[in-house]
Amino acid sequence: MAENLQKPRGTKDILPDEQKYWQYVSQVVFDKCESFGCGKITTPMFEFAEVFTKSLGSSSDIVTKEMFEVRRAINPSLIEEGSETDKKTMVLRPEFTAAIVRSYIENGMKIWPQPVKLYYEGSCFRYERPQSGRYRQFNQFGVEVFGDIDPLIDASIIYLGYQILKKLGLAQNITIDINSVGCSTCRPKMRKKLTDYFEKFLPTLCTDCNKRFIENPLRILDCKEEKCQKVVEGAPQLVDMLCTECKTHFKSVLENLDIMQIPYNLNSKLVRGLDYYTKTVFEFYDSNDTARQSTLLGGGRYDNLIKMFGGSDTPAVGFGAGIERLVEKMKELEVEVPEGGRAEVSIIQIGDKARKKCLPLLNELEELGIKVTCIMGKDSLKSQLRMASRMKSKVSVIIGQREVLDNSAIVRDMIDGVQETVKMDKLIGILKGKLDKI
Repeated sequence: MAENLQKPRGTKDILPDEQKYWQYVSQVVFDKCESFGCGKITTPMFEFAEVFTKSLGSSSDIVTKEMFEVRRAINPSLIEEGSETDKKTMVLRPEFTAAIVRSYIENGMKIWPQPVKLYYEGSCFRYERPQSGRYRQFNQFGVEVFGDIDPLIDASIIYLGYQILKKLGLAQNITIDINSVGCSTCRPKMRKKLTDYFEKFLPTLCTDCNKRFIENPLRILDCKEEKCQKVVEGAPQLVDMLCTECKTHFKSVLENLDIMQIPYNLNSKLVRGLDYYTKTVFEFYDSNDTARQSTLLGGGRYDNLIKMFGGSDTPAVGFGAGIERLVEKMKELEVEVPEGGRAEVSIIQIGDKARKKCLPLLNELEELGIKVTCIMGKDSLKSQLRMASRMKSKVSVIIGQREVLDNSAIVRDMIDGVQETVKMDKLIGILKGKLDKI
């Protein structure tokens, strides 16, 4: 195959056999998030770069290495002369939280009833080294809650994340790591103690961690390099350096998790990879993933981010999860998911004249609220019945050349195989009667 006809490196085709997993994840997220009182938000796929440089930190790996810049109009004449916005750099979104914070401020959500609970699902883009479960275009769902400082909301969204993974069949092997990274009051103390500790090991640390040492030594704790992890093992514990307010908040979060019977592991080295987190941070991962390379769901509090963007002082907490990783884990664990495309009634047609009859019938049944499908593209009756059975249809309506001439149809019960020929003017009533009984 010609090179330019291959998908770009780090991207993935989601083929029909895998779609049922994606559809199931979307349905579970919809059901659980709506029950939690969240409304869905969709933000643009690209934003001005400053949305992310401001929130993630200009020195973060995402900003310095991983953002895709959006090329503006190839034809310069399409750019409005003197337009300042068109001169700004735009990037494909590498994550959702900053974009949703921008939307929160821009759309005046601070005057909405608080807290504002939002959930999302969509694609993100990062120029990372592709590996198992990690792509350059990847899909996420997540939840963001604005306007509630209560530790109960921290525990509640962890509970929501746990319930989503449980419904997806993944809770059995899940470990939840949790920590507190403090606030602006205790962060200087953390930075000082970590700087004093890591300074002795600078020759041992990787190149990236030497940069982190200057910019934000807390992020050294998140390094996955083996030689850095050995140094990290002896680092001061963040929970020992929390201010009184952060200690009280974190203690309450853990107490609420105990009440909710959510198992967790206190990980004093957990910081997450983004600069905007404050207080509570958490990650869900598979217990068998000893290398901790594939976080399934993660998040935390970011109480300063809206103020950093120029909004009012607003507490916030959220999480995000990678759908590709969840789907791969579901397949690995052989989780059974409902087949997509189920229909109560399948319309089977044989011949060109029958095809013309089946589409108006399809529309009529849909108007009545009956889940129906018309099996096209299959010529033989046997193959169409097999497809109807695979779709778990309760009843099949068979229309052939003879039925077209007689203005009739064959109604077949897909459970016991019994079938009868009925006139078209009585078909709807008979179908309703059968579906009510089954």
